[in-house]
Amino acid sequence: MPIYEQTYRRYEARGPLRAVRFWPITREALRLVLAKRAFLGLLLVGWVPMLARVVQIYIVTRFPEANRVLPIDGKLFGEFLNQQLGLSVLLMIFGGAGLIANDLRTGAILVYLSRPLTRRDYVIGKLSVLLLLNLSVTLAPALLLYVVGLGLAPEQYLKLDLWWLAPAIVTQSLVMSFSLSLLSLAVSSLSRSARVAGLGFFGLFAGLEMARGVLRSVFDAKWATLLSLQADIRAIGATLFGITMRRWEQVPVLDAGLVLLALAGVCLALLRSRVRAVEIVR
Repeated sequence: MPIYEQTYRRYEARGPLRAVRFWPITREALRLVLAKRAFLGLLLVGWVPMLARVVQIYIVTRFPEANRVLPIDGKLFGEFLNQQLGLSVLLMIFGGAGLIANDLRTGAILVYLSRPLTRRDYVIGKLSVLLLLNLSVTLAPALLLYVVGLGLAPEQYLKLDLWWLAPAIVTQSLVMSFSLSLLSLAVSSLSRSARVAGLGFFGLFAGLEMARGVLRSVFDAKWATLLSLQADIRAIGATLFGITMRRWEQVPVLDAGLVLLALAGVCLALLRSRVRAVEIVR
């Protein structure tokens, strides 16, 4: 009987399960994050602005003359999503800082990658956590606000010229969520401390905003607005919803999109270099 050489073969999950191998990582990380009552409170706070916008729509439907002071056109949804940007940053600081940093500190990342999981499964699993958190305070309340608006003021929103409103809500929510989630995850992979990673994310976000302000005010460098991640995201929303931005926030939407794509590429490159199945000790 011939003897065939048996080399190492990676253990793979069953075919039907391979597409969702990342889900246990997402589920466990979500469980740990949502176990904190303070974090749950932060998520609930994220729905308060939506309730305020519902009240605004209701007031205008009862008192149409109030529309001049509290307009409820399509711009309302873009302004709402811009308002949620600050909350999304807080969610990334408190919810995303430790996703990879804690695994690097405890060595859990080596345990994950020793199982039938690829590096892509691990990154998608962790990224899905941040996307779900972001979308829970952007896309979910914005779409609910849109549905409530259709019910309270159908004559205002059931118009052919507002067909773009729902797609614009989805697009802006995804742009915001992917940009912040990728950046938070990349920063988390650079440290073994969740606290340091959280401070690093806040410092990077705020530092770029300060650099933009200094360069614009001192050197009148208009291109410096591109350094602001907040301005880049809002530039996309301004185009989608027809919002007039303040002069210091105005930036070409194409340039803003290219900056966000470049940022995503840098974040993915960092994750590729930091997420390893082996630990290199120097």
